[in-house]
Amino acid sequence: MLITGASAGIGRACAFEFARAAAPEPIKIIITARRVNVLEEVKKEIEAKYKDAKVYPVKLDVSNPDEVRGLVKSLPQEVRDVDILVNNA
Repeated sequence: MLITGASAGIGRACAFEFARAAAPEPIKIIITARRVNVLEEVKKEIEAKYKDAKVYPVKLDVSNPDEVRGLVKSLPQEVRDVDILVNNA
């Protein structure tokens, strides 16, 4: 699962909701936004609340075509097979 614009608003809320809905089953969520420091805080909050959630924060500016094209290749191998995209940004 990959969520763009996950540092605030609907994107952040979606990350929490998917983690909540999956619990207690494990879930891997890639959260992206321009402000990676905020994403790190979102990661900490989700993983503290939902012990089976694994969150991967990734800096991504969707207005930058090079960043978008290189996104999947930059992800850890265990999350490159994105099955759900919430294109919120």
